[in-house]
Amino acid sequence: MHFDYFTRYGEQGNGAPSGIHPDLLHKAGKSRVNHMQRIPYASSTIHANQEQYSVLTEILRDICRLIGQAMEKYLPDVDSRLSFVCSLLPMGDHPVSAPFTGLVLNIQCNTSGHLDGDDLLVCCVIPFGQFSNGEFVQYETGLVFDIMPGDFFIFPSSKITHFNLHFSGFRGSLVLHSDALTDSWVMNRNGWANHMNTTFDSSIVL
Repeated sequence: MHFDYFTRYGEQGNGAPSGIHPDLLHKAGKSRVNHMQRIPYASSTIHANQEQYSVLTEILRDICRLIGQAMEKYLPDVDSRLSFVCSLLPMGDHPVSAPFTGLVLNIQCNTSGHLDGDDLLVCCVIPFGQFSNGEFVQYETGLVFDIMPGDFFIFPSSKITHFNLHFSGFRGSLVLHSDALTDSWVMNRNGWANHMNTTFDSSIVL
């Protein structure tokens, strides 16, 4: 299940009329426009499973914090870039998977060799369960890793072909990752930067 809290971004603002707030712009001939697709937004899986997602985030909070500390210590440049993306998310939201913006929960999965071309920089794989075999393979490097519960594995998933071998027993994995298209949000708010403005009314006290 993909619990990408900030997933594929839809409509870009490049070329849209300036001087108009993005929420007031509509497409010609369209009666409805999903304005939320102009900013990073929660995946449909989260919307459809809000209670389960809330429970899952509480369960994963400590392990995600541990991964974040390891990233900061051993991969500071990568951590800095990913964390910067998280710092610019709408409404000051901070995903439990930070510095990654999304997580995937795999249950009883075997994968064929693939690249995750939409991942930004690296992803983190965390296996769990009671199983034998199911080794993690990197094709280009020729390496096979026997990662087990209690281990976590960080690698550039968009550049190295990877898959896991067949296994017996119960095997799951948690994958933390960030969408490469977050770069568009960081650079120019998906093309809407020149259309946005904010004001602060000091008379409003929350």
